[in-house]
Amino acid sequence: MAIEKMALVNIIGRFEDLDETLIRCCDSGCFHIEPAFKNEANSTVKLLNEKNPFGVPLKEFASLATEMDIELTETKGTRFNGWTAEQFNELSENIDSEIEEKNSEKQKLATEVSELEGAVLQVDHLRGMNSDFSKIFACKHTACRIGRMPADNLAKLQYYDQTFFFVPFETTKDFCWGMYFCAEGDKELVDSIFRSMFFERIHLPDYVSGNTDEAITKLNDQIKVKKAEIEALDKEIAVLAEKHNQTILEAYTALKKRYDIFELRRKVGAVKEKFYVKGFVPKKQADKFSESFDDMEEVEVVLLPPDADAYCTPPTVLKNGWFTKPYAMLVEMYGLPKYNGFNPTAFVAITYTLLFGIMFGDLGQGFLLFILGLIIGGKVNKQAGGIVTRCGLSSMIFGTLYGSVFGFEELLDPVYENLGIDFLPLKAFEQSSFILLTAVGIGIFLIVVSMMLNIYIGFREKNYEKAVFGCNGIAGLIFYGSLVTYVVSKFILKIELASGAVFALLLVIPGICIFCRVPFAIATKYKKWKLSEEEEDMTVGGFIVENFFEMFEFLLSYVSNTMSFLRVGGFVLSHAGMMLVVMTLLNMSAAAAKPFTLVIGNLFVMAMEGMIVAIQIIRLEFYEIFSRFYESDGKEFEPLSVSFDTEVNI
Repeated sequence: MAIEKMALVNIIGRFEDLDETLIRCCDSGCFHIEPAFKNEANSTVKLLNEKNPFGVPLKEFASLATEMDIELTETKGTRFNGWTAEQFNELSENIDSEIEEKNSEKQKLATEVSELEGAVLQVDHLRGMNSDFSKIFACKHTACRIGRMPADNLAKLQYYDQTFFFVPFETTKDFCWGMYFCAEGDKELVDSIFRSMFFERIHLPDYVSGNTDEAITKLNDQIKVKKAEIEALDKEIAVLAEKHNQTILEAYTALKKRYDIFELRRKVGAVKEKFYVKGFVPKKQADKFSESFDDMEEVEVVLLPPDADAYCTPPTVLKNGWFTKPYAMLVEMYGLPKYNGFNPTAFVAITYTLLFGIMFGDLGQGFLLFILGLIIGGKVNKQAGGIVTRCGLSSMIFGTLYGSVFGFEELLDPVYENLGIDFLPLKAFEQSSFILLTAVGIGIFLIVVSMMLNIYIGFREKNYEKAVFGCNGIAGLIFYGSLVTYVVSKFILKIELASGAVFALLLVIPGICIFCRVPFAIATKYKKWKLSEEEEDMTVGGFIVENFFEMFEFLLSYVSNTMSFLRVGGFVLSHAGMMLVVMTLLNMSAAAAKPFTLVIGNLFVMAMEGMIVAIQIIRLEFYEIFSRFYESDGKEFEPLSVSFDTEVNI
């Protein structure tokens, strides 16, 4: 598996053709734009930084859609192609003028309804007053006020020796509703007293008359009338919405495209009366991309090698096959490799699939995972579904080797007996030592392969410090391989492959290479004799101390990374143990409950352990494997496109 080859594209033309050029770049679906110039020293060239004229009409049409209750959806249409911002503004004003009057009237009615409903609530607290409101307010020599005040202030009224009296109608924990009377001449003074006690006056409409019940009835009648008027206005607005629905949708879609296209100008360079656009396209699509501008005589498209511009780093597009393609999402999660780097997707696909099958081996549960993956791939996420289907197949294969079908460990025993294969199926608890040692062996193998990949990448990049002298280079490979070989032969196989002096030599020489990797790299003339300020100030003693602790860290990583793979065997035993619990509960259940116990137990194990295993394998991939050879400093390939977004932030 490799990385897609790129071509650098330079586009030069007149400003009159800039919008059409950017539109064609978007429509191609394969153009990754870069800022036209990054060299600030070039004062004759500058990036365009104009205010987007399509922002205001875009916001206006979004507002119109909200007012008319039109759901914004992307709509195909060509009648607005080539329209200017002024034309869109004029169209929005024409549509808005038709509904502005109705919306204003509707808003006014809604405010009146809200006030009337508030009045109903307040008057309802005055029940018990049988007098006619109109007669009370018609008094010439007496002033009357209706309202409420805090209930705590009711007792304070007795301290005022004034010519007024207060009639309470309803008192709650917080408020007291009522009315006070006073002489017309004392109105201002009495009003001032009640305001100091936070009296809130209730203003009733002039047409309210009769007692409390009659007033509430009249208020409710008015509310019904005004709500009917609002419904009539809604119908009229709905008719207008139906009339302008297609126009608004097409205009908004065209505006969104023009707005996004204009935003791309921020990456376009201006050279006198010419524009300059720069970017990348996949090499296999470069000719087709160039041909799309053949009919634009004043626009020149130049295809160059991807490294022709020192200020631009080519983006990375992973090139994968059918089996490995879904696993690209895991690589992207960690970070993309740099252009012309190493694509680890195939390595991840093989190791992840095998490790999942080993750690979660069950023929029946694997089959369910396979079916689940097909559903996820078709309904939710194609990449995630692809990973689940492949892991399900791996789980079925290893479940067959373990002889496990939905936790029944003896179900496949007769099959292997008839075939004469006496070493299968593998019983987790009977062969636990073999499983754990095999897990460590898998870890050693994967670490060695990771080191070999690091050596290959180092030589390809001509980075000899990384390939030869590093802890994951040739020196590290010899050191780790010698250490593992000595431990396995001495303590596990109980044989003498070589004398202790030979092993010591195989450990000491690589150890010295790793310890002195920087001086050795300089001595091979790979690295220029140019030290940083920290390296220039470092003494011999400081160099020894720093590299001593780094060597200790390298040794610790060899051991910890190798032992981390014990979790592979641990999850094999864990899966068998959890299914043993399910089988025990199954045997303890009544006959009618056995199917439910079996189904729920298997689903629980699949959900919990399947998720944990998937996460643990990602950890092994990222920390124990990727850390030895992979550098994720690549740039994502982002082809130009117009995103239809109904949220407008301008």
